[in-house]
Amino acid sequence: MQTLVKTKVSRAKLRTHLGALVVSALLPAFAVGAIAVSAAVDSYRRSFEDRLQNTAAALASAVGSEIEIYTASLLALSTSTNLDSDTLDLGAFHERAGWVAAGLASRLFLIKPDGTMPLHTDFPFGTDMQAKRPVRQTSDIARQVFETRRPVVGDAILGQMTDRLLTPVYVPVMRSGQVTYALGSVIESQRLSRLLAVQGFDDGVYASLIDARGSIVARSADQKQYVGQQVRDWVMAGVRNRNDGVLTGENLVGARITTAFHHVAPFPGWTIMVAAPDATFYASLQTPLATLALGGLGSLALALFVAARLGHRVLMPVAWLTRRAERVASSEGEIEPEEPPVRVHEFERLRRAVMQAHQALQARAAAVSAGEARLRAVVDTAVDAIIVSDSRGLIQSLNPAAKTVFGYSQDEAIGASMTMLISEVSGTESDDPVAIAAVETQGQREAEGYCKDGSVVPIELSIAEWHDEAGRQYFTWIIRDISVRKADEERRVLLAREVDHRAKNVLAVVQSVLRLSPRDDPKAFVAAVEARVGALARVHSLLAERGWGGAKLHTVVEQELAVYVTSCPKVRDQRQSTVVISGPPVALVPEAVQPFAMVLHELATNAAKHGAMSVPDGRVDVRWHMDITAASTTLWLRWIETGGPAIEGNPVRRGFGSRVVDATMRGQLGGTIERCWNRTGLSVEMSVPATRVMAKEGRRTIAASKVT
Repeated sequence: MQTLVKTKVSRAKLRTHLGALVVSALLPAFAVGAIAVSAAVDSYRRSFEDRLQNTAAALASAVGSEIEIYTASLLALSTSTNLDSDTLDLGAFHERAGWVAAGLASRLFLIKPDGTMPLHTDFPFGTDMQAKRPVRQTSDIARQVFETRRPVVGDAILGQMTDRLLTPVYVPVMRSGQVTYALGSVIESQRLSRLLAVQGFDDGVYASLIDARGSIVARSADQKQYVGQQVRDWVMAGVRNRNDGVLTGENLVGARITTAFHHVAPFPGWTIMVAAPDATFYASLQTPLATLALGGLGSLALALFVAARLGHRVLMPVAWLTRRAERVASSEGEIEPEEPPVRVHEFERLRRAVMQAHQALQARAAAVSAGEARLRAVVDTAVDAIIVSDSRGLIQSLNPAAKTVFGYSQDEAIGASMTMLISEVSGTESDDPVAIAAVETQGQREAEGYCKDGSVVPIELSIAEWHDEAGRQYFTWIIRDISVRKADEERRVLLAREVDHRAKNVLAVVQSVLRLSPRDDPKAFVAAVEARVGALARVHSLLAERGWGGAKLHTVVEQELAVYVTSCPKVRDQRQSTVVISGPPVALVPEAVQPFAMVLHELATNAAKHGAMSVPDGRVDVRWHMDITAASTTLWLRWIETGGPAIEGNPVRRGFGSRVVDATMRGQLGGTIERCWNRTGLSVEMSVPATRVMAKEGRRTIAASKVT
């Protein structure tokens, strides 16, 4: 008979396996929990940094507004007539500046181009300011005002008289296009520190204002200890060439901090820093992390307890079967009176958990599908062309806007290379789409797009690189048609140049009028200047109405003589003069409109004072015609006065108006002028080369009509 060897299985060992099984089953849950905790910590960290950034942006706006108050006040004060050269009164200006300085809780001062300081509101007017010259830093800032003709906000300096940290603000005092003075003030560091402290920081959080050199100009707390010190190098390196962001490092006392920064617009180099010690951040995480840790340990202990109970229940029937087998082997044949109960409630819970997990996955899949549908709706309705290409630059998909921009359909574009649509861009001389994408992912750039019809359209590229789950590389090309914007920019540049050119011409003429007009009689001088400037204004308005494209000669003549042509007798002197205008259509170039208007104005003014327009029933004929020959084309214009006072002979003295007419006709228009002082009235004959006053199209039209 074969002997059976009885092997005893340790119950403790079986319980250990069950416990290990439970722990293994819980490991994914703990892993998911750890990931959730990590995501929560990251989210909390981002929220923490966002709060710091929002605070920095708000404080930067407040500081910028504070500095703009000073700049606006100084600019308003700089327009005071007390600083005009003809009404200069520094005593009265000192009093006004004192009022403004009191409103700003600061001090105001003037600096001349030579660096001297003629007045300072902290001292009575008339005080010798020679010994109180501005320090070198403020002199440099004032020199910038004289050079740039713009307001300047300097870096913080140590006050020469107050021994406090100050921020200088200067604006130019402009007179006749020149900077005559630099008007300045200073912002106290304490004032800026109070502005930062209003935020009400706690838990060690503080705000600082630093200038372009890295000096702490103001601080929300501990001003005496830190104002005037230099920030760490890692701070200056982090804020350089960036408008805002978040940095981490050690502060001046060696504590680890997280700091958000935001530049103060529009003052270059000035930055608001809002810093929080990392200890504050981690202290706020201790309670939730401790709660999560205790919850995890409690869950593990409970699971082990349940596993032990489950092991006990599982081992009971196993032990019963073992005893039964032993009894059978020993031939005792005794059977346990009843089998112990076996409960499988945990398996039901496991099934329910699987169902819940399945439902959760289905819900997530539905959410992903909905998100993809929303993304597709955005892509399909986007105004910009959105194209996806693979690592070789072959088009994989494109939205409807791409067809609008380039004219290719889905079937024509998919599978083709991106080089079919765009050219090489700046930064690479290659037409390889992958090389172009490598450059373009660094930011937006402009290029040329090739349309299906062969046309070229200016575009703006923005490219993003991404990889799918298999690691394959793709590029998303966002392309915007900027042809309308380019056209608008060109029109604005051309218009700005034309307006600038016209304005300079008008100012030059006004300057010559003021310089040459007789000053013996002030009233006559004022009247002459007003009349001539009015003539210039009418010409300026005429050109502006026609888009600076010139004007018709008939319109110019009619406009300049309009005040002398009436349909009924004038009320004041019951006078009525007649002006007759005749001549073929002549389109003047913009450069010729103003000279012709000035000549006609001077002739009409002389006629109104001494000639045909000075008496009732006087008559002025303005006629012109074109003399066209094979060699040249000449515009002849005649001014004929009749019915005026009898003329006994040529005038003995030439007036200013005659000199203006001669200089304008010969110097600006390159023509000739002849006067005939007939007894019945003045007759003036002028000739001007058509090449100086008419566009080529107008000369061709007149020549064609002459031939016809």
